Amino acid sequence: MMVQEKVGFVDYKDVNLLQRYMSDRSKLRARRMNGNSVQQQRDIATAVKNAREMALLPYTKRVSATRAPRERGEFGSDDRGRDRGPRRPRRDEGAGDSTQVEISESVSAEVVNEATIEAIVDGAAS
Repeated sequence: MMVQEKVGFVDYKDVNLLQRYMSDRSKLRARRMNGNSVQQQRDIATAVKNAREMALLPYTKRVSATRAPRERGEFGSDDRGRDRGPRRPRRDEGAGDSTQVEISESVSAEVVNEATIEAIVDGAAS
């Protein structure tokens, strides 16, 4: 785009030129949107940074946009009104201090966590 407009040098004081490469919220537009080369985009970014430092360009602009109300379908984007059915049981429901694990049909084992800090420290010291 800079080649089409025959711009040889990007100056940070040329606010009108820099605003062509910025969005309505004062963000830099992407290189693929502008049609600039990598070097040209880098020059524009540097010039915009300098112009912002010198208070020639704002860092951000407030844009008040009113959105159109969304239409709700039967199960649209907001489905708080419908019944979701019963909840599934929690995974940790029924699990206490001991866990029972079935090893085979006739044998079951119960694991109890009763280790204390002193027992762990004494075991590590031995």
